Amino acid sequence: MTELIAHRGYSAVAPENTLAAVRAAIDAGADAVEFDLHTASCGTPVLFHDALLGRTTNGFGPVQRRTMGQLAALDAGRWFSADFEGERIPAFADALTLLGSVDLAIYAEVKGYRELEDLDRMVSIVESAGMVERVRFISLDFGIVDRIAGRNADLAVAYVVGDAADADAAIGKAGDLGERGMVDWDRRLVLADPGLVERTRGVGADVAVWTVDDPGEADALFDAGVRRFTTNEVTTLREWREGRPEA
Repeated sequence: MTELIAHRGYSAVAPENTLAAVRAAIDAGADAVEFDLHTASCGTPVLFHDALLGRTTNGFGPVQRRTMGQLAALDAGRWFSADFEGERIPAFADALTLLGSVDLAIYAEVKGYRELEDLDRMVSIVESAGMVERVRFISLDFGIVDRIAGRNADLAVAYVVGDAADADAAIGKAGDLGERGMVDWDRRLVLADPGLVERTRGVGADVAVWTVDDPGEADALFDAGVRRFTTNEVTTLREWREGRPEA
């Protein structure tokens, strides 16, 4: 079955990387949820995309210069809509707690960290939550993926590729990890070279693509063999899947 992964939560209808967006993904029937991780100055992993606070909160400056308490005091919803005023930046552990009672896969994309021990802490949080079987850590930074993969042999990971120059390295690294390895491709790379799917599967690794909001692109990617789609438009892609019986 085709897996639909809600990008930053259901970010088309709720402010990205908030618990509201995660709840919206659950309510919309997503099969999985993706969100981004940075770390606060105290080392607490939080759901956040940018290195700086200004775009999606009423704060300013680097995320890593603020404690968890300071981050939790910011408004992370008002920028999106007045309906979400007061929505907060959640800790990674809080998102896992929310998702603990539902059957969704979790893609945690590590965007930034202060020191390597921050990555180890992310792994420990997943282990403590008893969610190793459900969480896949992903990143554009292959060093991050390597570090996390080495901390727990049962954790699934993915190398995120946005540049064709990184394709060979990502396929090789994912293949070395066997069934727990994956390459998460920019959809445009696969649309330009559908053979990337077969190459990745050929080394025993899985394939996902980002970010697919257009049903026409979804058709082309499905025909290329893709079965995991990260999307902002969960409802649109669900309707596409329902209209294509083999998906």
